[in-house]
Amino acid sequence: MKLGRMRWIWLAVAVLVSSGAAFGQAPPPPPGGPGPGGWHRGAGAMEFGGFEMGLMGKTVTGAPYSAQIVSQRSQTLGDGTHVTQQSTGAVYRDSSGRVRHEMSLPALGSLTGSAQAPRAVFISDPVAGYHYVVHSDSKTVDRMPTPAAGAAKEHAGRPPRDGSQVATESLGTQLIEGVNAEGTRITRTIPAGAVGNDKAIKTVTERWYSPELQTVVLVKHSDPWMGESTVRLTSISRNEPAASLFAVPSEYTVRDRPAPPAFEGRNGSAAGPKD
Repeated sequence: MKLGRMRWIWLAVAVLVSSGAAFGQAPPPPPGGPGPGGWHRGAGAMEFGGFEMGLMGKTVTGAPYSAQIVSQRSQTLGDGTHVTQQSTGAVYRDSSGRVRHEMSLPALGSLTGSAQAPRAVFISDPVAGYHYVVHSDSKTVDRMPTPAAGAAKEHAGRPPRDGSQVATESLGTQLIEGVNAEGTRITRTIPAGAVGNDKAIKTVTERWYSPELQTVVLVKHSDPWMGESTVRLTSISRNEPAASLFAVPSEYTVRDRPAPPAFEGRNGSAAGPKD
């Protein structure tokens, strides 16, 4: 079944939102999708997207940088088939806290009816108060207002629905891609019977955060539903990115959209556009 352009945009934004929460605290349960209990939060460049796009109310100023993102996921299917996927992206942040995130959406490629993974450009501009989704093929831009910080925190702080237990341990400090990073291992255990499982299910996320950059530089995730995934920042530069990276091209048509549905209403019942 094919989904329209705005439908997969909303899916992408939803995953960005949920993955962002995993960087700031113990991860909540997936909000709905593949696998028991929902979307796999730990896979792909969207993890960095959720954190860097400011969707969880975090805006970092005075610490510009740019980097490439390398994402890899390995999975073994029930018949023994091994599947490995790799994608690349890029992230840019200026001194004012504006962020540009370029990424492919391989997980959503089949949903859009395209054999080729969609390429997306997201821009977050806390100065203007908008998030932008840039479509180079149609020369259009979807503009959404930045959600209020209170609503974002409320979404991020929702308790687990499956009774899972979360344990966090420090991994110390190490140099990653030329920057010092502090490591944390988050182990989430879903008890037997919580989602129809006859045994406890355990997922492990290893997260390396750079206080200097105020961003995550490496994530490793082990998940029995989706396999092993690694997302790493490479080629990190501390230079100020070009201002043009955060500007909407003048020849593009801007279409105003409502805020992502994850932030609308206290019960999260609002739905995105149906195209």
